[in-house]
Amino acid sequence: MEIDQIYASEIRDQTGRFANWFPNSPVDIGHYGSMQGALFQPLNQMKGVKTTIGSAVASLDFTINATRTINTNAQAVADAGLTKGKALLEVGFQKEAGVTFSAPETRIERVDDIEALGKQLIAMAKNGTWDKDNGIIVEVVRATRATIIISVKSGAEIKVGVEADTPINPAVMANLNANTSVVVEKGVGAKVIGEGPIVPLFRLAFLKWKLGKGTVLTFRGPGGEPAATEKVDLPNEHYLEIF
Repeated sequence: MEIDQIYASEIRDQTGRFANWFPNSPVDIGHYGSMQGALFQPLNQMKGVKTTIGSAVASLDFTINATRTINTNAQAVADAGLTKGKALLEVGFQKEAGVTFSAPETRIERVDDIEALGKQLIAMAKNGTWDKDNGIIVEVVRATRATIIISVKSGAEIKVGVEADTPINPAVMANLNANTSVVVEKGVGAKVIGEGPIVPLFRLAFLKWKLGKGTVLTFRGPGGEPAATEKVDLPNEHYLEIF
């Protein structure tokens, strides 16, 4: 399986949301398209969709088959070309598509009137301009800054020069600078280091017919249970299912 597919599946299991690939690609509310395996492939964007952004701020910080440590060993620091008083923030990956994900300040933005959007999709389906397999982004996670790194193989690593007393926390990870602080990089694939704002995660809505038309999607939670979905009833035997 390709790295992007593994990453998307892992993020879905970890967060219950779809992963943007690459993590800093310009997707937003109103983008619609089809699923290719675990990945969403945007085709176009519906403009003018009104949204509401939440006031609550959430921190997202996790690793998947990866570890983060601070190395203050003087020889290791010197070998990396760093000066006295510096340390190495080391991220090691134990598997292909290992992940370190840090976004200390995120907010949820969502379509303001889901039902009105659903009615618009019904009209589009009726006149042949909406594919029944399409999904549309109705909710995004906006990160002010983020660091997201994905490995391409087991044993991959990235080492970043930091001050010796630096803690490992989401804010430190998200404010790393790829241009000045990365001193070792091996086996790393996609990476977003200290970038923002970005939309790394989102939710999709699919137009469904109560008689069974439309894309059939099945997602599982971390424990293997069916993933929770949100359903919005619409006129004419339709509904929106939000994943």
